Amino acid sequence: MNEIEIKSPIASAMGAKISVTGPGRGLYLIIWRNTLQESLLKTAGGEIVLRFNGGKTLAALPFTGYLALRSSFHISHIGPVNVDVKRLARISELLSRARPP
Repeated sequence: MNEIEIKSPIASAMGAKISVTGPGRGLYLIIWRNTLQESLLKTAGGEIVLRFNGGKTLAALPFTGYLALRSSFHISHIGPVNVDVKRLARISELLSRARPP
């Protein structure tokens, strides 16, 4: 888990500390506004896991990278994705045995 301290003028004026805890690294669905900005993703510590059509990617990112990209103009939506590892393993096994028609 990563704990990130968020600084804001209001919190400082009230003597408050705001911290958010998130995973060290996670999977995130990113929907890009126009085109994929791979350099922006890499700067945030991310890497592409899957590319979908329509400007969508599944990316592995540190939590701090996710927070940094949330306000990017180039991104229409970014959100965490949960993967059922057992189902993924079964699908991978089925796909590995599939033959083209």
